[in-house]
Amino acid sequence: MNYQIEVRDSDGDLVQVLENALNITLTEAINEPTQLSFTLPATDPKLHFITKANELWAREVDGDTIPAKTKLLIQEDIH
Repeated sequence: MNYQIEVRDSDGDLVQVLENALNITLTEAINEPTQLSFTLPATDPKLHFITKANELWAREVDGDTIPAKTKLLIQEDIH
């Protein structure tokens, strides 16, 4: 499935679309919240919009549905 990552404020209003997000995956488990993970280049100018105050939404590109809405839990720098 192909996803687009959207950054939205606490009211659900669109802040930014992360066009450079790669390796987008959704992990679902019984009795666990859905986990959204992706990579974004450290040089992406939209990186600063990913904060604990904003929500991250995964939108299916083909179906235009939102299977996941989440908040930032872990942010890692990987080399």
